[in-house]
Amino acid sequence: MTDLVSFHPTKKLFIDILTQDLSISECILDLLDNSVDSYTRNNINEKRDIQLNFDKNELILFDNCGGIDKEKLKNEVFRFGAKDFLNHMPTIGVYGIGLKRSIFKLGEITIFETDDGKDYCKLRIDVEDWKNKKDKKGNEVWNLPLTETSSSKLGNGEKPYTKITIEELRYETKETFSSEFESKLKNTIKIYYSRYIQNDKIDFFVNAERQYGFEIKVKASDDFKPVKVEEEYKGVEIKIFCWLDLKEEQLQKRLGKEHGHQGWNIFMNERLVIFDDTSEETGWREGGHPFLPKFHPIYNQFRGVVLLNTNDPSKLPINTAKTGFNKEKEVYEYLLKLMIKVARPFIDFLSDKYNNQKEEIDEKEEKLFVSIDKDSKDETGIVEASIDDTTTKYQSAFIPPAIAPRPIIPQSRISYYKPKSKVEIMKQILKVRTNYEVGEKTFDSFWESEDLDGEE
Repeated sequence: MTDLVSFHPTKKLFIDILTQDLSISECILDLLDNSVDSYTRNNINEKRDIQLNFDKNELILFDNCGGIDKEKLKNEVFRFGAKDFLNHMPTIGVYGIGLKRSIFKLGEITIFETDDGKDYCKLRIDVEDWKNKKDKKGNEVWNLPLTETSSSKLGNGEKPYTKITIEELRYETKETFSSEFESKLKNTIKIYYSRYIQNDKIDFFVNAERQYGFEIKVKASDDFKPVKVEEEYKGVEIKIFCWLDLKEEQLQKRLGKEHGHQGWNIFMNERLVIFDDTSEETGWREGGHPFLPKFHPIYNQFRGVVLLNTNDPSKLPINTAKTGFNKEKEVYEYLLKLMIKVARPFIDFLSDKYNNQKEEIDEKEEKLFVSIDKDSKDETGIVEASIDDTTTKYQSAFIPPAIAPRPIIPQSRISYYKPKSKVEIMKQILKVRTNYEVGEKTFDSFWESEDLDGEE
């Protein structure tokens, strides 16, 4: 008889590996992702609810997004890495580990209930008891019996549901649950699930408060038309939308506020994964070509939205935490090149505006705005629309508005020396970094104070 060498993992190893470097916020988002994926898997076309309630004693997540079939619950939901349960639908879950790692991380006791309209099932999971459970031979027992099962208990008008109650919260979980954490989590939910919220698919409630998602509006005018590019690569549908958000930029300037959204927003199977990104991940790198230049405030007007959709979520270029790209995926390299190609004309235009034609372009933009207090497309010349609006007219590539060339004005150089200590003080007062800017600012200030007139 051949001697066998065991490769079986231990439960402790599984729990430690699954939960290390995982934040409490990521655990909760994993649970929410499961509810959202249930909505998708069950082909629901009407609005449903996801309700999250938590305090320092327990966490309860309830959704009426279809419930879970009894056989799938028994054979797939709690298996590590179950794949067939997740594929062939445009879900966000990929590896079949989100639910398990979350309940292990958050608390000691989990009560899992689901009713799909045919069967009611209840499973009580005591993590410590399960971890130590062994058979008579001393081998670890991985399976748990259902605590309760019966025919459906749904009453009239009740929709199939899943309810997860986590009790005996771990110390880290209790310490994390604060008013500040709740506020940040609400904001994250509004952002990550904005397309489900805005498209009237799912209402999200956190501690009984309904969350309203932020909506991305495409801005268009006769001179500044948006761009839309659609392609398919390796089973992933790609849609890229780009435009210049002139209106927000002008309002921020006039109202003296800091700039709002900027850069790229990347949705994967309707869930926002990358938010307002201006990092190397989305092509903004030192050195420029073949990438975009490193992000600079002169590019604040640029907006880019990417929608990636596929019935095989394993093809999405997403990392396991669902917080960014998996840059080893082939589709990521293809997507990045396409994003840079679509964005390049916008960035070149904004660079040229900053370096050569700022006054002329600012004047052209200014004509679009009659009043900052009104939001009428007839008065501002700007049309706002959802990225799902099929009536919006797009270009296949950005074409900058025609700008008359500036007249060449003869320039003279001024050069003089002053004590370094005084120059440094002037830099602080004028909020500039270079000696050149000090000279330029002081010259302009004197010119204006004397009310002089003439060519600039």
